[in-house]
Amino acid sequence: MYNLAKVKLYLIKGGFDKDVVLSLPKIFIQEYLEKDYDKLSELLDIFIDGVYKSTKYENKEANFGNISCMHDKDTELNNEGLYNSFKNIIIEEFQTFINRQPLNSIISVGGDYKNTKDNNLFFNQRIVENPEQYSDLICLKPHFNIFDKSNNSIYFIKINDLSNLLLSKGLNIEDISMIMTEDKNGLYIASNAIKNLGAISKPEQQYFKK
Repeated sequence: MYNLAKVKLYLIKGGFDKDVVLSLPKIFIQEYLEKDYDKLSELLDIFIDGVYKSTKYENKEANFGNISCMHDKDTELNNEGLYNSFKNIIIEEFQTFINRQPLNSIISVGGDYKNTKDNNLFFNQRIVENPEQYSDLICLKPHFNIFDKSNNSIYFIKINDLSNLLLSKGLNIEDISMIMTEDKNGLYIASNAIKNLGAISKPEQQYFKK
């Protein structure tokens, strides 16, 4: 899949192309999720470093941030829930992107792409697909955020991508808990697992002996 910058440049140089224009929402969402993935990766690095150096998490689980996932209530008709939050954010960001010049003038050549009755339509095609297509989507709100002083930012990521991200930090699945109850909520990571990161096992120590 082409990245958003290349597609935009193609349209600016070549003019309106309906097939290319209709590919914009999908590419936009893909890059939006990739940016959230990168930010979460950096925030996890800082979080792991903080827990590693701290003494207050001894033999405890450390909470990275609040977490939520898709539920049955996440329908197109419901104005609450994860799907609605994701859809509204994507639509707002996407509209900002396509309304900038000169891209907006090029897209407008294809006719009236806006639908006043349903802002989730772009040339009669959905910007954000049905809730069923996002059943694996989760949302994280870190307890600290170097990218946002107000500490209110949320990040979307697919569950498999989150799993791979945590594994890339050297953590194991058994070291991670996702709890979403009224009394307790968060992405919890065993502090002992974090403090053991970088430790060399005895067989490896013997292997590297001269």
